[in-house]
Amino acid sequence: MEYKSAAPRIIAPKSPNLFQIALEIQKKGPLQFFTDQWRIQGDVPHLRMGLHNLFFIIHPDHVGHVLLTNRKNYDKLKTWDVTRRLLLGSGLIGATGAHWKRQRKLMSAFFTPKSVELYFTLMLNAASDVTTRWETASKSGQALDIMEEMTRITAWIILRSMFGMDLSEERLRTIERDVETMIRFVYRREMLPVKAPLWAPLPSHVQYRKATSRVHLLMREVIERRRSMPESSWPNDLLSKLMSARDEESGETMADVFVRDECIGIFIAGHETSARTMAFMWYSLHENPEVAAHLRRELDAVIPENQQPTLEDLKQLPYLTRVIKEVLRLYPPAPAFPRDPVTEETLNGVRLEAGAFVMVAPYFTHRHPDFWTNPEHFDPDRFLPEREREFHPYAYCPFGGGNRICIGNSFAMLEMSVLTAVLARRFDAHLIAGHKPEIEMGGTLMIRNGLPMHIVQRV
Repeated sequence: MEYKSAAPRIIAPKSPNLFQIALEIQKKGPLQFFTDQWRIQGDVPHLRMGLHNLFFIIHPDHVGHVLLTNRKNYDKLKTWDVTRRLLLGSGLIGATGAHWKRQRKLMSAFFTPKSVELYFTLMLNAASDVTTRWETASKSGQALDIMEEMTRITAWIILRSMFGMDLSEERLRTIERDVETMIRFVYRREMLPVKAPLWAPLPSHVQYRKATSRVHLLMREVIERRRSMPESSWPNDLLSKLMSARDEESGETMADVFVRDECIGIFIAGHETSARTMAFMWYSLHENPEVAAHLRRELDAVIPENQQPTLEDLKQLPYLTRVIKEVLRLYPPAPAFPRDPVTEETLNGVRLEAGAFVMVAPYFTHRHPDFWTNPEHFDPDRFLPEREREFHPYAYCPFGGGNRICIGNSFAMLEMSVLTAVLARRFDAHLIAGHKPEIEMGGTLMIRNGLPMHIVQRV
């Protein structure tokens, strides 16, 4: 099939020096700085970061090359060392080689579109619980931070569905903050050309160590609690699957430290990304009232009055799906993610040596003017079937691509559809006057200063 394409714009890479990079990032923030370098340098921006060369992969042809057609030459090697060591351990997200294949095979059946439908009712109940809190906020006029609200609900869903955990409100909030601390610390450390030793008593180090200790303790507790139960009474969730899995050769079960690492990875990836997308969903509906009105007309037409949506209802909401896809286009939760060239190769005249740091950058790919008309404009109808068929296959990749595409994409899409269908039908959310969200790149796409909004119940 023919799809829209355009040749990459390649300019001879000329990196600012390290002092200029640090100064510009401090002044503009990473997201704006990298955007500027893309505009200056073309589709393979290059930065000299101390001893390392960093290249951004933006053009869809190049994204497809790295993630699919030549994926054997790009792996999660040195650029993932800090993330593995300080955040994800040996879990699936950062794993490589035979270990990755084994873990992916073990967990993939749990995340098929059909399998995740088992959690529809749980997601629906979680959304219903939020409506009670939002009704109270609507009556009182109290503003809520929507980023915190969405993080709370997606954290509860992932802990309950994947690990059978039901935390107190206080502990849930603590764990949410701890995970945020860990992600920010690891991202900022990765960006530093010179890194202080972890034992250094810097405030950020102390906060990171305390947060990590609490998250690890929580995961150990839930594993130990499950181990104390007869295996015949274990619930049918991901934790049970991980704990009962046996090595094909030795017949041994997975060590608890590996189970813990998988739980941490699934928890982080399984709620942070959905929470970010849902927060940007509410921001987008606020900024685009005509889209919000169209969405609510569809919800009102499909879902009977005073009833909750069913799975069949969700399949009759194409505009809702298009809205979610457009949010993911403009605000991909993972704005950039690293790969490492195993051997040297040349990409449209740009030499990528083995050991270089390569960042696939959906945030910029999704805004490429050669593939998106008026790319900064929010337009769900870009994803009408007849228009979507014309996309370059790698012009849109919010969940990555190739054999390492996000294993939880079906879970995330169902979760976001349920939350939006329930909450957007009942409520409007309006940004408080004068607040301008400061969007930043920090491992995930974040809003530095929160998203305080007034909740208005529809009548």
